[in-house]
Amino acid sequence: MNTQMQIFEIEPGYSYVVERTQLFDGVYLEVFKQPGYEDDAILYIGDNEILFKWDEEARSIFSELDTAEVVELLAILAKSPKLLA
Repeated sequence: MNTQMQIFEIEPGYSYVVERTQLFDGVYLEVFKQPGYEDDAILYIGDNEILFKWDEEARSIFSELDTAEVVELLAILAKSPKLLA
């Protein structure tokens, strides 16, 4: 897996970090981190986007993606009310 980090400064004193990881060909995970706010993530699968909360459970599943159960991953994604396609 290849991870890149970018820092976006919206205005002085207001910025956020995006970590983009290529999981497989055509599958990317972007995690958005902003101080004072909950972290969010987007899973890109081809042209589809799934926005979900980046919490401890999601972090755990994606950190062990090569051994994670598909059902666990789907359960994380299904909890999100924010689905984009």
